[in-house]
Amino acid sequence: MIATFKMLAGKNSLPLEMDNGQSVMDAFFRVLEMVPALKPHWLDHDGQPHVFVHVFLNGDDAATLPGGLNTRLNDGDCLDFIPPVAGG
Repeated sequence: MIATFKMLAGKNSLPLEMDNGQSVMDAFFRVLEMVPALKPHWLDHDGQPHVFVHVFLNGDDAATLPGGLNTRLNDGDCLDFIPPVAGG
């Protein structure tokens, strides 16, 4: 995690132990259980992942993967959660 997410979590990484076959989405919600302060930043009004939170699986934007956030995780995978960035 970086920037605002790192500040809210109080650290830049969180070790997660996930069961076999769980998805990026499962990990997303597991992190929210561990760091409830992230909920207003990560969830939309319907309680779904906000489109402005960028989730990367092993360096690839999860949104571009065939399974998207439903992509299954493997042992040793690395997830990065990136806040929105704008410039002009």
